[in-house]
Amino acid sequence: MKVTLDDVAQKAGVSRATVDRVLNERGNVKQSTAERVYRAVFNTNYFIGPVAERDGKIIYKFDFVFPILKTGYFDGFTKEIENSRLAFARLNSRVQSHMVDELEPEILAEKLIEVGADTDGIAFVALDHPIVREAVDTLSRNGVGVVSLVSDLSRSSRLGYVGLDNRAAGRTAALLMGRFLGDKTGGSIALFPGRPSYRGHEEREAGFKSMIRERFSRFNVIDLPSPKFDNEVSFVQAENALLEQPDLVSIYNTAGATDGIARALKKHGRECDIVFIAHELSELTRSYLIDNTIDVIINQDIRHEVYSAVELLVRHKKNETIELSVRQPRVEIYLSENVY
Repeated sequence: MKVTLDDVAQKAGVSRATVDRVLNERGNVKQSTAERVYRAVFNTNYFIGPVAERDGKIIYKFDFVFPILKTGYFDGFTKEIENSRLAFARLNSRVQSHMVDELEPEILAEKLIEVGADTDGIAFVALDHPIVREAVDTLSRNGVGVVSLVSDLSRSSRLGYVGLDNRAAGRTAALLMGRFLGDKTGGSIALFPGRPSYRGHEEREAGFKSMIRERFSRFNVIDLPSPKFDNEVSFVQAENALLEQPDLVSIYNTAGATDGIARALKKHGRECDIVFIAHELSELTRSYLIDNTIDVIINQDIRHEVYSAVELLVRHKKNETIELSVRQPRVEIYLSENVY
């Protein structure tokens, strides 16, 4: 369906004429209103044409740094960045993504310093490690704005964090888990942890366990080893849990490698009696949601996160006040009946 100016105006909460003035840079429009319009353009995928590029107005260069995972999760972010090139041009920005081969803090820190030598700002998926925090502080001292994305740092001079309140996401998963289990008097919950240096994964785990203790203490949480984003590893771990835990009633996956767990459930015919809650909606997890192998997917809005990160970096370059150091998308809950 073609997106029109009226759609953009409705999304931004302004008139059609105001949208036209902002996009064609005619007349006086408050900066806050213009930002609402640009965000609405971004969120509706309204095609605005290469005006900013043609006029030579791209003046900021921003870079995103993502880890390469076997699950391919961050491919969605890189595609979003590429598809939004023209929308970013309207923010006078050119955005490029980079991939890091290894999930090691030394390699990530080295990449940040390398990219930081020729950029106006960086958004990256953070590993919470001293050497990474030091790299962020070095970039900040050199005038480079840095935004943590998806997972935050415990201490650094980053401009802000863009991503879920992961503790709230974990507690939400536990509340849904308890409700789905209903009147079961007990049993074991297998918890698949994420990578320890991802603060977001640790926060999901902590939130989940706190809610289980508070509201559903009749269930026993079993910590499995981290599958480290490898679906073959998660398949073996899930299969072992199914065979070794006769009282297993549910599974919570805090991170990636959801496909392996789902395949194990289907292989053993347990997809109908094990409550399975995972994170991140993709084409693959969507299919498992529809056939009821996965009961709930807790998702974060990639589009919102990418745009918010660029918006923070633009504000930094313009020396504008950054009022909120945290930009959080809503926790999105998908079931088989509301997935699109």
